Amino acid sequence: MKTMLLSRFKHLNSAVLSLRTLVLLVPLLIHSSYSMAIVKLHDVDSSKYDLKANQAPYLIDMPTEGHGILISERWLLTVGHVIFDDYHGMDFDVSGVKNKIVEVVFHPDYINFPSDFDYSTKTNIKSFLSNRSDIALVKLAYPVKHLTPIALYKENNEQGKTVEIYGKGATGNGKTGMVLDTKHQRKLRFCRNVIADTNGKWLVYQFDYGDSAIPLEGVHGSGDSGGASVIYLNKTPYLVGLSSWQWEGDKSELWPMLYGTTAYQVRVSNYIKWIDTVLSGS
Repeated sequence: MKTMLLSRFKHLNSAVLSLRTLVLLVPLLIHSSYSMAIVKLHDVDSSKYDLKANQAPYLIDMPTEGHGILISERWLLTVGHVIFDDYHGMDFDVSGVKNKIVEVVFHPDYINFPSDFDYSTKTNIKSFLSNRSDIALVKLAYPVKHLTPIALYKENNEQGKTVEIYGKGATGNGKTGMVLDTKHQRKLRFCRNVIADTNGKWLVYQFDYGDSAIPLEGVHGSGDSGGASVIYLNKTPYLVGLSSWQWEGDKSELWPMLYGTTAYQVRVSNYIKWIDTVLSGS
C-alpha cells in the first residue's frame, strides 16, 4: 500500500539506471524538447485523466516548453530548467492575453549542467539533480486580471498527503511507458499520488500499480516541467510542488516513466522565505 512507499524509497539510493535508460534520461532532463508530463495506470480509461483548460487556470505555458504557475498578478513560479533563453523583454501569452516578461530570478542554488559534466556516471547525475534548487520566478510587465493566482502551501506536513499533479505533453501508461508522439496534443491532464517523503527541498512519490496504487495514480513525464502539484483544503487549491525530475532505479526498459519510477517535485514550502523576499523586492 501507499504507506509502504517511504520504506521502499529509502532503498532507492543504491539503485542505478541501466545505460539504455540513461541515454533517454539525460536528454529528458536537460533539453528543451524533453521537459516533464502525465503517465497513467494502464488499466484505467485514459479519459478519466483528461481535464478542461479552465480546471487549472493558474497553469501557464512557458515560451519554449514547460509551465509556470501564477502565484500573484505579476509573478509566475516555475522550475529553473525550463528557462532556456534570455526571456527578458519577451512578449508572452498568458492564457490568451498578451503580456511581457520583464525579469527572471533564479534561486541562488540553481545551476545548469556544466559543459564538462560526466554523464556516463549515473550516480553523478542523481547527485547533481538532488543538490540543486530547481526553482525560479518570472515577473510580468502587466497584472494578470483574467485569472486567479493559486495560494502557496506553507506548512511542512506534506508527507502522506494526496496531491493532484497537472500538466500537458506526452502521455502513456506505466506498463508500456511514455509515448513521445502524443506530446503535440498539448492536452491538459492530471493524476494523483501520495507524498512518500519530504526530503528537504523535494517532495518524493512513486508510481505504483495494483494494491499499492490509489485511484487515478500517475506520474509526470515529458512536456510538463514546472507543472503544479496541488493539495485541496476545504475545496481551495494550494500549490505544494512543481514537477522537476524522476529516477527509475535499476531498470533496463527502453522508455521512461514505467511503474516503479520515483518522481521529485520542488517542495514549495521549503522556498517560501525566498519567494516572499523576491516578490517584496527586498
